[in-house]
Amino acid sequence: MPTDMRYIQQLESSLRELTKLIKAVQYYPPGHPALKSSVKDAWTAFQLLLQDNQNLICTVRKEGFFLADKPVGAQNQILQKLAPYLFSRRVQSLTLLPDLTTTDLNAFAHALTIDPTEIRRRGGLKEVLMGAQITTIWVNETDLSQIFAEKEKIESSKQEQTPVAIDGGELALPQAEDSGPRTLKTILSEIRQEREVDRYRSLLFELLSAVRTHMTDSGRGEILEAYALLCHHASTQTFPHDLRDAANQMLAQMTDSAMLDYLIDTLCVKNLSDKARTLLKRILVYLHSKSIDHLMSRLTEEDSAHNRRILVEALVEQGPGALSIIAAYLADERWFVVRNAVTIIGDIRHASGAEYLNPLLHHEDIRVCREAIRSLTRIGGPDAARILLEAVDDKDQEISRQALLSLGVVKDPSAVPTLLRIIQRSDFFMNLSGKKKDALHALGEIGSPDALPALVELVKKRRFFKRREFNELRALAAQALGDIGHPDAIPVLEAVFKSASGEVARQANTSLKQLSRLKDQHGSGTL
Repeated sequence: MPTDMRYIQQLESSLRELTKLIKAVQYYPPGHPALKSSVKDAWTAFQLLLQDNQNLICTVRKEGFFLADKPVGAQNQILQKLAPYLFSRRVQSLTLLPDLTTTDLNAFAHALTIDPTEIRRRGGLKEVLMGAQITTIWVNETDLSQIFAEKEKIESSKQEQTPVAIDGGELALPQAEDSGPRTLKTILSEIRQEREVDRYRSLLFELLSAVRTHMTDSGRGEILEAYALLCHHASTQTFPHDLRDAANQMLAQMTDSAMLDYLIDTLCVKNLSDKARTLLKRILVYLHSKSIDHLMSRLTEEDSAHNRRILVEALVEQGPGALSIIAAYLADERWFVVRNAVTIIGDIRHASGAEYLNPLLHHEDIRVCREAIRSLTRIGGPDAARILLEAVDDKDQEISRQALLSLGVVKDPSAVPTLLRIIQRSDFFMNLSGKKKDALHALGEIGSPDALPALVELVKKRRFFKRREFNELRALAAQALGDIGHPDAIPVLEAVFKSASGEVARQANTSLKQLSRLKDQHGSGTL
């Protein structure tokens, strides 16, 4: 057997193809074109090593593969994972004969997907392969005379024996011709009860074929049932680890672009029950990154207001993990696409969403700007408050005003100093009265006692020039004192009620009643 560098490199390439084949066996049902192609690729790669009637004997250790003590693919990450995978199944050597067949190679790959515990229960991998009548691949046997003797026995008895089925492989016995296709409900019922990993995988492949035939209007219920079961199995920590992995793999394989379109179509069906729609939203949350782009893409094209609402709700339920994907749509050229993305980020209400919205306060479309401020208000917290505070000084008066009012809704005390500076700003001609009114509303909603001195000063102050406009500010200051609800405001409001007139007096009286009610509710002392 050659051991030159060229031969070793070809063995490295062949083992990579074997890895691909093992993965294909785990993902594709028997007879799938992709699986057949993977078998053919692996067989072709090994054939280059078996030319001129050469046998291949390769040593397997936990740390890697060796050919006559020479390492094979020592730096290859794929082989560094394959070696311990084989070693865990107690494979110490691989022997391939020149008459290697695609049938044996396929069955060998299926055998390697069996759980190590199950392999040991069956007597070891060598016994599994012999039971399946595989004669061109041998494990843990390097004595060629012994191999040929065993091979002769197996081949002479093939006419009399039925090979032991390797679940999921081409050697599995076919169903009787008159049995017909099994129903999806029957398959799901068996999956619920099955705990043997090979049989479980075989049922999942059967499920995959059945699900494809149910992608119709009448099949929606059963497909939801199938997804709900797999998601439950894949996410239940007390469920056997190998079965969880198999369920996750099948979910990945089952959920292609066509299936996602079908699931989203189902989500938007008008007569879908609330229970089914809630279940489907949860399924899409479990599929997560696979579903978010599809949901966003559908939202950008959707004309129906009903469907848009449903899609937005489904995206919001994806939670903070969806923010980075949704944020990619903030650069879209279509204003309504950007606005929808902004709305969803706001409805997710996670602090990390605030920074995505900051640049949108200066978007060329004012509708996007307004929605960005509304979303920051829904998110709340220090980051949102900081961004809104920066927007207070925006040149666009509408943006500035919305930011001020939103600060009150956010109720972050860090906004108080800025709001106080606004109401204390010198303004003889009352040009800033609108902005000051908004700041007073915000101070009342925030309710911080830190605002009391400035509010008291304003409510007590009198002016003759532009008196009516200034009294509107005094009345709002009195209202803010009532909203803050601190007992220190009572003497001031009583004095203002007695000395003032008109709206200022009426508002001072209203705030006093408000403070009195609070005092009754909480008892005497600090409210």
